[in-house]
Amino acid sequence: MTQAVTQPRPLHHLAIVAAFMLVACATTYLVPPLHGLRPWIPKEEGIPIVRLFRHWGEIPAFAGHGGSYRASSTAPITADRLAETVGEAVAANLGTARPAALERMRTIAASEYEGIEVLIEDPTGRGMSPFYRALEKTAKEEPEAITRVAHYGDSSIATDLITSTVRENLQHRFGDGGHGFVIAAKGYIPYKHRGVRQSSNEDNWITREVVRRQDGRGHYGYGGVQSRAQQGAWARVGTAKRGDVGRHATRFDIYYQERPRGGTFSVRLDGGQWAQVDTKSVDVGDAVYSIEAPDGPHQVQVRHKRGGPVHFYGFVVERDGPGIVYDSLGLVGARANRLLNFDSEHIANQLRLRGADLVVLGFGGNEASDDKTEELFYEDYARVLAHVRQGREDLGCLVFAPLDQASRRRGRIRTMESLPRIVAAQRRAAFDAGCAFYNTWEAMGGANAMRRWFRASPRLAMGDFRHATPAGYEIIGNMFYKALLAGFADYLATARSEGPPSAPAVVPNAPSDSTSSSSSTPSRRADRSTSPSR
Repeated sequence: MTQAVTQPRPLHHLAIVAAFMLVACATTYLVPPLHGLRPWIPKEEGIPIVRLFRHWGEIPAFAGHGGSYRASSTAPITADRLAETVGEAVAANLGTARPAALERMRTIAASEYEGIEVLIEDPTGRGMSPFYRALEKTAKEEPEAITRVAHYGDSSIATDLITSTVRENLQHRFGDGGHGFVIAAKGYIPYKHRGVRQSSNEDNWITREVVRRQDGRGHYGYGGVQSRAQQGAWARVGTAKRGDVGRHATRFDIYYQERPRGGTFSVRLDGGQWAQVDTKSVDVGDAVYSIEAPDGPHQVQVRHKRGGPVHFYGFVVERDGPGIVYDSLGLVGARANRLLNFDSEHIANQLRLRGADLVVLGFGGNEASDDKTEELFYEDYARVLAHVRQGREDLGCLVFAPLDQASRRRGRIRTMESLPRIVAAQRRAAFDAGCAFYNTWEAMGGANAMRRWFRASPRLAMGDFRHATPAGYEIIGNMFYKALLAGFADYLATARSEGPPSAPAVVPNAPSDSTSSSSSTPSRRADRSTSPSR
């Protein structure tokens, strides 16, 4: 009689396998040489499964679309809790109160920038003096004194969260000069500014970006994006509907390209009469069409009228001075050396047409992925600074270091090895070019700052460890604003010790109650150095 062979029951077999796996996992915790194989590191990694849902709702790195974080009535408690993670110098800049709209301040008080640990470095004084000279005229309320800043950068600037914070602070402090520059139409590009209204029918526009070197002549305009209007294309830009600044304008400038096969576009202010602008010209060059209006809320609309494509560079929304204009010129995915794709004469002419007093270059986030030596990073930045400033001593220049860039390996969030090399190279290139330097990385807390910012409450860093949250960007903007104030205070003190006393009256422009009709005075001015067709 043959006995049947008893097969292991499936559940019994599964239990044996599970027990073996548990023993194997436990061994990685008990035997030090095997610690690197641990499946979960409690202090470094979130709870398994639960951590999959932890980051839902985080704002994309290029958002820039919604409101930024503003501290609520519980701000003191939030700041105390935040300081435990990121330090008091960082936490103190969350939701910083701004000056009252009509407050008069005859000097820059030390209390306005107290607590910041990282200042602007400018050994020669050549980097910031053009900006400070212009700002002094604005602070003294000299007629039509507008100070303009051009802040180029990568995706952390393209959010317009750092720059909008700096813009609003400066405009509250020194006067609302208007939102400044925006590109004509974004096409497929992730692009939207805070404090301005902007819309277009995207399907009728083609964009050419300096980041991708898509224009053979290197004519991308002041903002690095050339927007080509096809038949049926339209775009609108207008003053903000809410907020304390940006709600009034007295002038709109339309930056565009004149060219042999250029088409005609129509433009109107508010609901007024359409004017037509012919962009056809014998040579290729830059031009600006200006519309003046009574101080108040306004909107300008352009549309393709007839003929070939119209190549727009962008719109400028400004208000009569005294005041500040802070242009946010972020380029998603950009490295600093992409600015070399600009034709040198063209970018020089655009900066002159815009009347910029200070150029800020805020790159380095994307370079952090590059396997380069410090010397190669230095060479890149030296070429870019020479290309943008072109020896102009009347144009200020500042290098804005990147945010901390970190990577996560087995739960350990660490600063990327390239970051210190990039920061060192940027500082050296800035000083050698006679530019100023602001160490954003050090201001955040230096090495492994992203880890601390990510674990903070409220969270200050995104889960990609390359970008900040709106709250984090606001902190960076506030710290940089205070560094600008501290530098300006030092400039004024030096000026007083070397010459006649200078006591600037700092009076932010109060928004006008004017709601005048949309009558306007249009004008057209071609560039002062039209480039020949090539």
